[in-house]
Amino acid sequence: MRVDEQDWLRLVEKAHSLAFVDIEATGLRGDYNSVLCVSVKPHGLKPETFLVKQPGNDQGVVVAAKEALEACAGWVTYYGKGFDIPMLNTRLLRWHRDPIEKRPHIDLYYSLRYSLLMARRSQSHLLSWLGTPAQKMTVGAEEWNQVLANPSVGLKTMKARCESDVTGLEGLYERTKHLIRTIKN
Repeated sequence: MRVDEQDWLRLVEKAHSLAFVDIEATGLRGDYNSVLCVSVKPHGLKPETFLVKQPGNDQGVVVAAKEALEACAGWVTYYGKGFDIPMLNTRLLRWHRDPIEKRPHIDLYYSLRYSLLMARRSQSHLLSWLGTPAQKMTVGAEEWNQVLANPSVGLKTMKARCESDVTGLEGLYERTKHLIRTIKN
């Protein structure tokens, strides 16, 4: 039996089993960089954030994130198929762990890329243009540098940014979910 995408979305939303996911990392490559934090926000609930104690030691964070993601029926990300999930899987491999089991995954970057004709495709631009209540938190270069120079301060900023991203992502999803026609792993 096939379930329509919009019907499936209503079911997983109601069950709080659709999770909005974002990560922050020290860089863009899992072999030279590591994960700082992961936020998983079930639809309609508060985010749960997994945060490293020290940059570079992300084993506990990526394992906890894997468990949280596998407990959900589906995920929503923004460019998560290109970065967030591969980065987590790369770091899991580093720690001799299996990759995250696949789930239906809505990557709003790709969903909206083919549905909208926009000059800019960033999550921040879309949230601003749509006037959603939750906006993406801006983090400057010096704040990023604080992560390594002064982790006790910098990591708090990264956690706030990660939670801001999943909250904004849920707002973007709410404004655009009627455009979702295909849901793939």
